[in-house]
Amino acid sequence: MNNKILILVTLALVFSCKENDKPQKAETQSINNYAVEIDSFLTNLAKDQVFMGSVSLSKNGEVVYSNAIGYSDLEGEIKANKNTKYRIASITKVFTAVLIFKAIEDGKIQLDQTIDSFFPTLLDGYKITIAHLLHHQSGIMSYTKDQYFWDNRTQNQSTKDLMNVISSLDRNFEPGENTEYSNSNYFLLAQLLELIYDDRYENLLEKNIIKPLGLQDTYVGKTTHSDHNESFSYTSENGEWKLFPETHLSIAKGSGSLLSTPSDLNIFFRSLMNGQLISSASIEKMTTIIRNHGMGIFRYHIHDQSGYGHGGNIDGFTANSIYFMDLDVALTISSNASSMPIEEVYSEILKAYLGKQEVTISEEEVAQFVGVYISENDPEDQCVFIQDNNVLVNFIKNEFKAPLVYWGNNRFVLEQLYAESISFTFSDDGNQLIFDQGDYRGVYKKE
Repeated sequence: MNNKILILVTLALVFSCKENDKPQKAETQSINNYAVEIDSFLTNLAKDQVFMGSVSLSKNGEVVYSNAIGYSDLEGEIKANKNTKYRIASITKVFTAVLIFKAIEDGKIQLDQTIDSFFPTLLDGYKITIAHLLHHQSGIMSYTKDQYFWDNRTQNQSTKDLMNVISSLDRNFEPGENTEYSNSNYFLLAQLLELIYDDRYENLLEKNIIKPLGLQDTYVGKTTHSDHNESFSYTSENGEWKLFPETHLSIAKGSGSLLSTPSDLNIFFRSLMNGQLISSASIEKMTTIIRNHGMGIFRYHIHDQSGYGHGGNIDGFTANSIYFMDLDVALTISSNASSMPIEEVYSEILKAYLGKQEVTISEEEVAQFVGVYISENDPEDQCVFIQDNNVLVNFIKNEFKAPLVYWGNNRFVLEQLYAESISFTFSDDGNQLIFDQGDYRGVYKKE
């Protein structure tokens, strides 16, 4: 459908039971339907053994719901709780980006400054700017795709070792010509911070972010210790959770090395987006989206709401943390074991909080919207819809099937976390379609 639709960009990033705690709610908020609905949803996930992890949701800076299900340590039979720390993988990159913008505001570096003076042995360093690293536009391949990473990920790695690996990697494109997510970019940014401040990355985090915000459970991880309320991670094998051998986080500095809790992450993202860490001018640069990427942050669209945040995966851990400014709502999910996409868990919890209810539609009603719709402005631009019982499916390029959610009044929506949701609104006779995505609106006629 030309380049209007940005479909389901999967951030499967290397650095991306029984109810244990009663839901924690703000004192001013009584028991409500969304809490009951979320409780039921999570309890069912636990019973089906498809998800373990923690959830925290805040409104106006106050926690209105939190819960934890499953175990942080299966062998030790230690249940997760609201203070359990999880590896947050690529959400670390947002912290690194904030430190870079603080360094810019301190006059230490400039956004358009090339990195050759910091990394003289790095290929094309004279072409690569700090902005390129932040925006994943350097062209440097991610070292997590190199065999060295997989051969050595469980062992302690020195900065020198990783710099040698990154310096040897191929370039995927000329700096600035394209965008491709790469953990190499954020390892380099962390190393750059240590060089300009002559201090350790973890000390810079503590001084500039963790201490000012009062984050009690956020820090650079080392070997997991359950007696510190740190979680192990697991994968599903034959219907049972099996311990996942953990990555040594020295190999993930700046790109995926942090531990945190969902409640701490909600505080962090709300504080960031409300100007408590960096200036409004820096936030504007950080949230400028080019080819789906901001500078260390992503824009999300779900259930007709937009927000900024990040997600990430490492070992058996997955996490998503998003702040929705218009609602002043932050929602974070951290999981140490999941056999279903965390995006689905996230979507269901947010939908329950927003009180959005899908509308039932019959197979006969869906049938009238099946067919090919052609843009009035471009005959090559087509929308194709097929039917799966009482579900309308957007069939994209004859290969990708995207089931649509029906919200009533002939409106079907393709929900996407990492791109603008797409709304398809049909005329009553099914002969015309209004296509809405972000600022784009198009009229399509049935073939």
